[in-house]
Amino acid sequence: MAEILMVRHGQAAFGTDNYDRLTELGWEQSRILGEHFAATEPQFDAVYTGTLRRHRETLGGIQQALPALPSAVELAGLNEFDFHALVVAYRSQCLGGEGELDITDARTFYGCLREALLAWNRNELDGLTEDWGGFETRVRGTLAEIAATRGRVLVVSSGGPISAVVREVLSLGVEQMVNLNLQAINTGITRYFGNRKHWRLNMFNAVPHLEPSELRHLITYT
Repeated sequence: MAEILMVRHGQAAFGTDNYDRLTELGWEQSRILGEHFAATEPQFDAVYTGTLRRHRETLGGIQQALPALPSAVELAGLNEFDFHALVVAYRSQCLGGEGELDITDARTFYGCLREALLAWNRNELDGLTEDWGGFETRVRGTLAEIAATRGRVLVVSSGGPISAVVREVLSLGVEQMVNLNLQAINTGITRYFGNRKHWRLNMFNAVPHLEPSELRHLITYT
């Protein structure tokens, strides 16, 4: 049986021309998480990340306190869906594309993303490189690959795949999954115990490393 700790990446550069990189705050979150692991979870037998820059940088921050981590295996199945393309397609095909999309207003953007995800699930959006079924299939396959690993496993991914795994393990509805996805905290930890046949959710979206009062200002969702 494996113990799998899935971590969402640190704060990425929302509202800029390159979301796929950590902000200085994201680097700080990642370094603090590494210090937390060094004190509480010092031994990992395997490490997996997606192939995105923000995944690699989050692992880099963790490694500052845990330099002896095993070499990471990169799995594209841990990558986020193209949320920007989803929102653009939803606005164009379902809302008529009225007005400019303000990518600096997180509240408005993520409200639109929620509706876009539900429309994506209903197969109402055309012209995307990945459909909903393909997304869930790749996440399910990646879950099976990670489940074959023994020992304590560190996984760095994104909110979409992490919430999709929760949906798979708990047999949740799509709307519940979407709601969980939009609550994902940067460097939040989700823990499972499992093997090829069964996974058990132990903890979701926890940030014990950011809960001290002097660090709570570091809790973010982008």
